[in-house]
Amino acid sequence: MSNEDHPAPEPSPRIVLLSIAVFWALYFTIWSLRATVVYHSGHTMLLARALVSAGSAGVTVLFYLAMRRWGTTKLGRSMIIAALLSVPAALAYATINWFFMERTHEKQMAQPASPAPVSHHSTVIIEDDKGETVMIAPPAPPAPPPPVSVGQMTDAEDSTPLTDIVDQAGNGYFFFIAWAAIYLSLCYAARMGALERRTAELRAAAQSAELRALRYQVNPHFLFNTLNSLSSLVMTGKKEEAERMIINLSTFFRTSLTGDPTEDVPLSEEILLQRLYLDIETVRFPERLVTKIEVPELLEKACVPGLILQPIVENAVKYGVSRARRPVTIRIRASAEAENLLLSVEDDGDPAGDAAGGTGVGLRNVRDRLAARFGDTAHCHWGPRAGGGFVVRLTMPLVRHGC
Repeated sequence: MSNEDHPAPEPSPRIVLLSIAVFWALYFTIWSLRATVVYHSGHTMLLARALVSAGSAGVTVLFYLAMRRWGTTKLGRSMIIAALLSVPAALAYATINWFFMERTHEKQMAQPASPAPVSHHSTVIIEDDKGETVMIAPPAPPAPPPPVSVGQMTDAEDSTPLTDIVDQAGNGYFFFIAWAAIYLSLCYAARMGALERRTAELRAAAQSAELRALRYQVNPHFLFNTLNSLSSLVMTGKKEEAERMIINLSTFFRTSLTGDPTEDVPLSEEILLQRLYLDIETVRFPERLVTKIEVPELLEKACVPGLILQPIVENAVKYGVSRARRPVTIRIRASAEAENLLLSVEDDGDPAGDAAGGTGVGLRNVRDRLAARFGDTAHCHWGPRAGGGFVVRLTMPLVRHGC
């Protein structure tokens, strides 16, 4: 599907309008300060400049709507469109500027000149050498020059509205090019934000798919071993044990397959599933399998990935119990340390009865699921147990809500 089918993310209209207001407010402030300091312009010119700024802001809104209509996701093409649209926008700005500034200038020129101040110096009366009386008065002060507005041409007879507008359009063009650069920057930021959100969604979807694949990988592996055990019971004529095993197996799969593979479950539910599994295996090893589960009541509501202990317990039965000729204890423990939940599964089987002879699929499955769910904050370590047997320790963040 092409990009035309998916409109590019755009900045919020509120942000764009705010940028327009700030841009022309800065224009008004800078030019007003310049006119006040350099030309000593009065409040009349200040009002005219405010009207120019307001009108220019309105032109910029139309400029934004045009950019929004014809702009593209390609930066080069958007820059060309902005350069072309800046021409009529600059002419509109120059026309507004000429209209308000020229009218203000005409009003200033139409004001009558201030009368010459009356001199308070006394008239001097003297007599010349012929005896005639002569009155000498101080000279009148020169008339003030006519007011000159900002940007007024000195040779007014050569100035026309068209030349004034064209002259101001050059400045206006760069104003709109500058704002277009701001707008394109906002568009780029909006697209980068949308891309980051899309990337996060895809990453979450990939993680969900990975969790589902790893979760469903457990069930065929477990089912294969369980069916082998069931076959052995049937072949040896242990019908009652086989029937009980089938019932437990049905309960186990009904419980484990009804949940969402990507969701966590309470630790108490995970322990219940492992009890069902161990009950199934107890039918196979009634004299050799001993189970001990130590889970504090405070941790029963802790959230863990569903069936996270299943491959570990299965390995303990396969490599610890099935190879031994004596009772083997499988112990499941849970504890909390700081903000982490610690789970361990260990057996006291023979020293040779470790997981080294297996393919390691189950333990890698557990490690990968923890990494997919918690990232670097979770760990899975395993190895021989002191005194014989094997131990697997899981460390993950302690989560008490959300499952």
